[in-house]
Amino acid sequence: MHINASLTGFFLDCTFVPMAYNRNNYIKRAKYIISVYNQYKHADVPDTRILNNYFPQHNIFISYRQWMNIKGMVFPTQETEQQLTLF
Repeated sequence: MHINASLTGFFLDCTFVPMAYNRNNYIKRAKYIISVYNQYKHADVPDTRILNNYFPQHNIFISYRQWMNIKGMVFPTQETEQQLTLF
């Protein structure tokens, strides 16, 4: 199959590389995004300004809808050794 060179150049210049889905990786990334958000959030700073101006400085490129999903996430507590010894 022939691949257009201009398309491959687009993907090589991309800073965000999507990975295979793993819930633990997704939770780590969401926690990182929340920590960046908490650095810049003040009463007079709207979420859209953080999303458009500050997230790209940290190589976070997400839509407003993705941001609202991450912001509303409930993060699971860490597993204890007792839970792991059941198996």
